[in-house]
Amino acid sequence: MTKKMPTKSTRKSPTKKKHTPRPSLLRRSIRTLFKWGCLFSLIGSIPFAAWVWWLNGQVVSRFEGQKWQVPSEVYSAPVILKNGAPWKKQDLENLLEETGYRFGRNSQKVGWAARSQTKVSAHLRSYVDHLGFHESERRIFSFDNGRLVIKALNGQEIEEARIEPQRIGFLYGGNTESRQILTYEDIPEPLLEILIAVEDRDFYEHWGISLTGIARAVVVNLTHGARRQGGSTLTQQLVKNMYLSSERTYTRKLTEVIMSLLLEYHYSKNAIITAYMNEVYLAQLGNSALHGFAAASQHFFGRPLNELNIDEYALLVGMVKGPSLYNPERSPNRAKTRRNTVLGVLRDQGRLTESDYNSLAKQPIRLASKQKSRSVYGDYLDLVAMQLSRDFDETTLATKNLRIYTGVDIRAQRAASTAMRRQVANLEKSDPKLKGLQGAMVVTDRLNGQVRALVGSSGEYYTGFNRALGAVRPIGSLVKPPLYLSALATGRYTWWSQIEDKALRFNFNGQIWEPENYSHREHGVVHLYEAMAKSYNLATVALANEIGFNRVGDTLRQLGVKRPFTMLPSMALGALELSPFEVSRLYQPIASEGRSSELGVVLAVMDQDDQLMKRFDQGNDTAYTDAVLAVTLDGMKKTPEIGTARAAQAVFPNLNFAAKTGTTNEQKDSWYVGITGDYSSTIWLGDDNNVPLSITGSSGAQKVWIDFTQNVNPRSLPESLPNGAARFNVLEDKFEIAADRCRDKVSLAFLKGTEPKDSTSCYWPF
Repeated sequence: MTKKMPTKSTRKSPTKKKHTPRPSLLRRSIRTLFKWGCLFSLIGSIPFAAWVWWLNGQVVSRFEGQKWQVPSEVYSAPVILKNGAPWKKQDLENLLEETGYRFGRNSQKVGWAARSQTKVSAHLRSYVDHLGFHESERRIFSFDNGRLVIKALNGQEIEEARIEPQRIGFLYGGNTESRQILTYEDIPEPLLEILIAVEDRDFYEHWGISLTGIARAVVVNLTHGARRQGGSTLTQQLVKNMYLSSERTYTRKLTEVIMSLLLEYHYSKNAIITAYMNEVYLAQLGNSALHGFAAASQHFFGRPLNELNIDEYALLVGMVKGPSLYNPERSPNRAKTRRNTVLGVLRDQGRLTESDYNSLAKQPIRLASKQKSRSVYGDYLDLVAMQLSRDFDETTLATKNLRIYTGVDIRAQRAASTAMRRQVANLEKSDPKLKGLQGAMVVTDRLNGQVRALVGSSGEYYTGFNRALGAVRPIGSLVKPPLYLSALATGRYTWWSQIEDKALRFNFNGQIWEPENYSHREHGVVHLYEAMAKSYNLATVALANEIGFNRVGDTLRQLGVKRPFTMLPSMALGALELSPFEVSRLYQPIASEGRSSELGVVLAVMDQDDQLMKRFDQGNDTAYTDAVLAVTLDGMKKTPEIGTARAAQAVFPNLNFAAKTGTTNEQKDSWYVGITGDYSSTIWLGDDNNVPLSITGSSGAQKVWIDFTQNVNPRSLPESLPNGAARFNVLEDKFEIAADRCRDKVSLAFLKGTEPKDSTSCYWPF
């Protein structure tokens, strides 16, 4: 066996080492700078990334949360037009114009109306309220001897038509922004196209920033040595308005760019443009900033956004560039020039023909009347806020964009405000000593007790002191109808019953009280209806003494007086102190004949999603029967027929209504209550310093009521009486039912069982 022999080593011999030249100083420096630059960039990117992460959180939390703190909106009741109601053609036309309807050749489009010499047609808007969705409808209105006739297009008569509730104001609670929130579906297509064409043509292509726009702005700014031009897209404008301050620095601009990219990364174009439509600032209205195209449309044109014309959209878009500079209320010529510039852009882009451009550019700027202002509804909004404060906190009302539906009647409110200002001015003019005369008025729906109008002062502007709620004054003779009701309710008295009107003397704990009639004369034996109609003090106190002063006090409380008082004899002549609102509540059971006893203000509250949050139902707890209340109301009709309200009856000879005047000691207060088929109205006039005046209830407050009633197309009280009451002709000098041929008779309402049992034919022997 042979062994393998070891082989010779194969290791190579060492070769000669290659020489590498040392890098130059410049190359070593660059390499060092690059190495440390990368290191510092990595370290520096950490806070930058944290900053971007923080900005991302800001973008998402604001955009997905409550973007805006929008105050609650307050709406009127719908105007219900009833077939057969008294209406004048001009009054209906005025109402349609006030509520934003435009008159043209036809009424095919929603929000449009047309008129001929005898008829008015209108395409009434749809709306949502606490009762549900109400469809839009075309109706034709004609006027038959002053009575409204409502028909559909097919000629069928319609019982009623409704004009949608009007926004009468906001509950701010410290909020200083005015908005109306749109969804993407609400945005009119023409407005969207005009906005993008003028403000950001590449909106649907870019990622939130426009590099060409930024480059162009940089060149201009560097050329002029200052920041004269921005390169903002609509997304950047939205970021600037929603998230950032108005300072103009490069740091803020960088923040704007990054947030715009983040916004575009998270949200769709539709969501971004919708937010822009709601956020854009368009005007400053006193302490309130006007944001969003929807709110601007209502403010400047008095109509919903989807009912505007192309030139009106162009005006609003033109204001984006400079809301103060191009405000059409302040600078109409400048605003028109800017509007036409926007129209020119549309023409140059082929969106308008030359002829359309020329036609639109010639259109004048037609702005809405600012009648629906705080000065008209401010006092009513006080009442709304007062009621809601029991169920909603101030922050919710100021920020959650709730929709509050009330019972205010825009026609009644307008008529009441105008009547108060006009008649107080006339009284001051007729007697300079009345300078500074103030007033308040409360108008309720006669049947359901909803407050239809409320006026807290006689001035043109809202003063902050609401006398309808805060002026607590003696009510004078307005206490008499409840007092007579108290007597009628006993069943021992009727309107025909007789009482003696003579001097009386009362000793109350050593205090002597001797009441007097206003005329300082006595009238002997009189009927109850006559004593009340002519406001005889002595007869009234005598009646109160017979039935018991405590009984009268109980009646006042049962009718709704919640303010504590002691029933002294002087209370029978109106020493009781109440506010006009409290007086209105006192009379509501009588006016409604028992259908309502409480006054209603807010009907319901809904949220942004049309969900009902709270419905307000009125209580109706009346201690008296419908019959006795109706008999009392019927007796009040004698005041305009033969008593202290004859001046009102002379103005309305064919109107069947009830009334009561009131004047306090030294004529410091002038009161009037008037009740028609539609409204129960309480009016007070007086001086804040409680000084004597030269007016009475008849010569003062009654004039305000006459003015108001002339402008609301009044309806008469119904002749019918409820079960348990009936009306009879009765001889004046003998308690017998009188035949038609009898001369000296009077028509009076009685509770069943209290009417005369005997009758007469008035045949006279020859």
